Amino acid sequence: MPIRQVTADDKLRIWRNFQIGKLLDLTMLDTRNYDRDITDLGYNRALVNSVKDDEGRSLMGVEQETWFYDTLSESQKREAVWRIVGQQIVFSQLINFPTQGSVDLDAWDGYRKNRARVFDHLSNRSISNTVILSGDSHDNWVSDLARPNDTSYDEVTGNGAFGVEFGGTAVTSPSSFGTNISPTDADVISRGFVAQNPELQWSEGSFRGFFTLTVDPETLNATFYGMKNITNPNLDHLEIANFIVRAGENKLSRPVAGGAVLAGIIKAALDSSTSDPAISASVTASA
Repeated sequence: MPIRQVTADDKLRIWRNFQIGKLLDLTMLDTRNYDRDITDLGYNRALVNSVKDDEGRSLMGVEQETWFYDTLSESQKREAVWRIVGQQIVFSQLINFPTQGSVDLDAWDGYRKNRARVFDHLSNRSISNTVILSGDSHDNWVSDLARPNDTSYDEVTGNGAFGVEFGGTAVTSPSSFGTNISPTDADVISRGFVAQNPELQWSEGSFRGFFTLTVDPETLNATFYGMKNITNPNLDHLEIANFIVRAGENKLSRPVAGGAVLAGIIKAALDSSTSDPAISASVTASA
């Protein structure tokens, strides 16, 4: 996708910030390429796993990371209501299911001290209303932003969180849960993910689709859509989940997703299926 050059002397830089009045700052990062320390390429997984907790390890490089913290602080200082951060990979800790204990080293889980520094900045500067947008995983994830393994975070109430993360699926690429996986089978995997990751409030891995944000000074609303058929261009979609974040709360509003979703698993409903069985018959997927 063509991107406007940010500075004349750095053709590789795509990280930049957009100020939308006092409503929000949209801060776009490059967590894929720019000055990124070595990532998991398969053949070097053991090496990357051994350095994932190194203090100096960075996803963004010193220049971009410093700019990011300064941009968050400036946004708070100028009294913008929301700080929306667009970047490429899942930010929250996501312990894999069913392989307990393993994580995606190609996401922020492979750069733990860098993630800790982001949390430190949000905490030390009392920066509120932060919403992180993520992609690349080919599945849907919605989480409270909380430090991994932080006992001060309450997964039921959301108290102790620093903000919210919305992770979107792919438009047509196959799910990481399995190509053409049905909603029923995907929910088995989602149930495991939600059960063993405290911050994770919703997981969905069958539908291909997208999500939208509606933002005003009081409320941010995220609506996730699933396409019924991705074998040809069409507008036949379902609204599968809707989430609300209220300004100043720094967490997903409770009950999460109003207490019910059309697909996937929310934490509040781990003991019962939240998917409509009729959906399974209506979904046609293609790689």
